[in-house]
Amino acid sequence: MPLSPSQRLASIEDLLLYRLGRLASVGGAMVVRLCEGGHGITRREWAVIAQLYEGGSLPPSVLAERMHRDRARTSRTLTALVAKHLVLRTIPAHDRRSALVGLTPAGRQLYEALMPQVQAINSQILSVLQPEEAVQLDEALARLQVRAQALLAERSPDLPKANRRQGQRGKDVA
Repeated sequence: MPLSPSQRLASIEDLLLYRLGRLASVGGAMVVRLCEGGHGITRREWAVIAQLYEGGSLPPSVLAERMHRDRARTSRTLTALVAKHLVLRTIPAHDRRSALVGLTPAGRQLYEALMPQVQAINSQILSVLQPEEAVQLDEALARLQVRAQALLAERSPDLPKANRRQGQRGKDVA
């Protein structure tokens, strides 16, 4: 019996992360078109709106942590959403150094209009699986997530720092 791509790992086409990235790219393209074309928001802005809808008002740092995004990028996304009147940033009277972000009524309305469409896309992609296969996929994804997080914690100190500006391996070039 021939090896599966996940067992073979012979080319980039066999790599799990590459294959998941392609799936996310193709499936995500439909979400991007809904977000950008239908509602004037980016996919990143949509993710923030969904997190705030489901989690309520949060400090920006907690939101970034929940989304596994850096604080600076999350802050830029929040600034754009505030400008679009979809998110409200409030400063509590008891602590002027902190802030909370939450959805405006327009932000809640956008979520309620867009979420069923995004759910339908996900449902249509998953429709090729039998119910027991969907359960197995969910279980496998949960195990893979736990393993990836453990591997990151284990290997992180040994991995080079990213240096996208230089295009090099984390070292300054003279």
